[in-house]
Amino acid sequence: MRWCASILLAALNVGLLRGQVPTPPETPPRAGIAAGMGVEYMTASDLVGLINATAVPEERVAQFKSAVEFFGAASVPVSDRWIIKIEYADLITSFSPMGAYGPTQFDVNIQMPSLIAQYVLTDRGVYNFKLGAGGGYHFGKLSERYFTLNDSFTGKGLGTVFELEANTAFGDHLYAFLGANIRWDFIGTLTNGAGISPGPGPSGTGVTLHFFAAGARLGLNYLF
Repeated sequence: MRWCASILLAALNVGLLRGQVPTPPETPPRAGIAAGMGVEYMTASDLVGLINATAVPEERVAQFKSAVEFFGAASVPVSDRWIIKIEYADLITSFSPMGAYGPTQFDVNIQMPSLIAQYVLTDRGVYNFKLGAGGGYHFGKLSERYFTLNDSFTGKGLGTVFELEANTAFGDHLYAFLGANIRWDFIGTLTNGAGISPGPGPSGTGVTLHFFAAGARLGLNYLF
């Protein structure tokens, strides 16, 4: 037995000399609240078609457009690896090309409450990584000002989100939040108070606010 102990001790010493220190144990996930902002790169084909129908040729907008996103979230662990997160995000962008009858203004606001399931890839206390997927029922608004037209149109529909989240500690509770996400939203036909859509849309049933977006986030996360 003495020689076995000697071999084990020698192996441990060699490992330490080589920097092969055992990986520290995982830290159980904690409940938290987070808030911040991000930048999304989005495309909404119906909306782009509507805008380009009024814009002069040299002012037509591209398929992809940047947008600002503000978000807040609360998360609760349900096991050593799984977390349920409730999130509210507000996406804002605008277009202002010159039209045939003067300047135009198209303002877009999308409110996106979502329920997200997160899987903890690793949590070492001072940092953690999580992978998540979820969705919710989202609400979109388009405000259009062009020539004599000044109107607002709204729509709603399902939206999905896939995300990667990382947090790194400032202290015992306050963390820097870094994130990236991909979204597919299926907000249906936009209509005003009279039930009229701003255009026929490619399918002839009205302009929708379907969109795809990818973006990055920065914020703060407080873990209890």
